[in-house]
Amino acid sequence: MKEVIQKFKESIDDNVFTSSEKKDLKQLIVEKVLTEREMDFLRSQIFDIARENQDHLSKESLINWIEETNKLTLISSEPANIALAYFSPGQACKSAIITQLRAAISSIKICVFTISDNDISTEILSAHNRGIGVKILTDNDKSFDRGSDIEMLHNNNVSIKIDSTEHHMHHKFCIIDKKTLLTGSYNWTRSAADRNQENILVTQNPFLVKSFLGEFEKLSDQLIDY
Repeated sequence: MKEVIQKFKESIDDNVFTSSEKKDLKQLIVEKVLTEREMDFLRSQIFDIARENQDHLSKESLINWIEETNKLTLISSEPANIALAYFSPGQACKSAIITQLRAAISSIKICVFTISDNDISTEILSAHNRGIGVKILTDNDKSFDRGSDIEMLHNNNVSIKIDSTEHHMHHKFCIIDKKTLLTGSYNWTRSAADRNQENILVTQNPFLVKSFLGEFEKLSDQLIDY
């Protein structure tokens, strides 16, 4: 939180709130996964900063700064109370995954048992090619199954780690931009969409996102490079 407030202070010091400053602040707020209470505190701090600078800024500049900063604080935890559920067989789960992959602006952290759905793999590669930081954790045994897309993604320089035990890395979750969580029984395979009874939950609950982020980073330290 202190880092975010400091960035807001810096943005008003030179009387020019640049597009790059806005972009950096937006990304920082997203990465911090602030709760609604923290967002309320941040908004109060913004008005405190404005009051501190009202003597050496024009009224127009001050109003513009407040308007622009308030737009950034609309990245709130309101969606945290909304969770969307999808079920298969059918295209609902697959479409939910693809929609979230396409919406990514900075990072995609995938922790799944296997990936063999070419449409999903294409979206992962597309995200990687447009500069999104993609990291994949997956099962070592399943990566060698017929139809697995892990080798293809690896050959295209996507970061991949696998477990090195006789047991399975059986998770199925994904975190987009450190703010959106997808999790459920759904394997990222064609059969999951075509035949299996599966589910996916999509949520921006900050506490769940933080918990799964922690698990992802813990596993990332334990697994080995593909």
